[in-house]
Amino acid sequence: MIFTINRDLLLQNLTSVSKALSTKAQMPVLTGIKIDVVDNKILLTASNSEISIQACIDDKKHVKIEEEGTFIAPGKYLIELVKKTEAKEIYFESFEDNAIKILADKSNFTLNVLSKDDYPIISFADSPTFLTLDAINLKQLIRKTTFAVSLSESRVILTGVSVTSQGNLLEVVSTDSYRLAKKQLKFNVDYPEIKVVIPGKSLDELNKIVDEGETLVEIHISHTKALFKYKNLLYQTRLIDGTFPNTNSLIPTEFLTSIKFNKNELISAIERAAVFTNMDSSNIIKLTLNSDKTVEIASTTNEIGAAQEELNPIECSNVVPFQIAFSSKYFLEAIKSFDSTEVTVHFTGEVRPFIITGEYDRNLIQLILPVRVS
Repeated sequence: MIFTINRDLLLQNLTSVSKALSTKAQMPVLTGIKIDVVDNKILLTASNSEISIQACIDDKKHVKIEEEGTFIAPGKYLIELVKKTEAKEIYFESFEDNAIKILADKSNFTLNVLSKDDYPIISFADSPTFLTLDAINLKQLIRKTTFAVSLSESRVILTGVSVTSQGNLLEVVSTDSYRLAKKQLKFNVDYPEIKVVIPGKSLDELNKIVDEGETLVEIHISHTKALFKYKNLLYQTRLIDGTFPNTNSLIPTEFLTSIKFNKNELISAIERAAVFTNMDSSNIIKLTLNSDKTVEIASTTNEIGAAQEELNPIECSNVVPFQIAFSSKYFLEAIKSFDSTEVTVHFTGEVRPFIITGEYDRNLIQLILPVRVS
């Protein structure tokens, strides 16, 4: 195997596939990046127990292939080597089936390779069940929902994001049983019926790879896997087996009062009020609606002190004095998912779930459960 490749092109693709490199010692071969030089193109593949990524490089202007072949390079060291070199082109040549020679300007490296016989066979096969989504909407779906997945493995299904499609409606939902994020998209065409749960961590890694833009992403769904085809990349993740809970009944439709805020003012006030609560695990703050329509946001930490902020909301549908307590962390993450400059918090009572909507964030709902405090 012999080839020469543009250093920047190689580094860009190595960085993308490295998201799937394994850090587990049980399968050392998965700490490597598989490099296949075949049919006038270079395939870079990395995989772990959750995701597999493959990059196809067939840029004849920046790649010169002299001899085909396959090798598994230790991913960490290969990427570090390519990062450190300042050469415009890098030359690779395998020898003795257990090492590769790498030439970059005046630098000469020899890198021992891993056994290619131990590398698992990975299929990136298309599925007849697929939909197409532009990268902008895909990133929006991920950014507005994955933060609400559960971090606990006690209910594995809640560590994933529910993705369903029916007709022209695509719905994405996540919950950790204390909060919920729900985003819908409507299209001009009907999509195949889909009902799967994708690991939240897998979607977060995908979000790091996909750029903002109108590039189309094909999403292929099979019984056990979801395959995302983006530019020259194939990104594949396992699905979570199980039934996602029906969350529609959790979202209230009747409210005690709805209060509209300037989003940035609300974020700033909560962040200041929550300074002391960040020192412990509770993160609990209290919101009080007064009869004069002002809103107080306060927190108390016995060991440190107290903080209080006052806000004048933009609107209030019904001035009913009440107080509610909730996690400042959950509230801030929910509000920051909105692109709108104004958000409305719809309260149903002091101990009942409340939802947040945005002026321009159509079909996005964030729900939070309050906490009982003495």
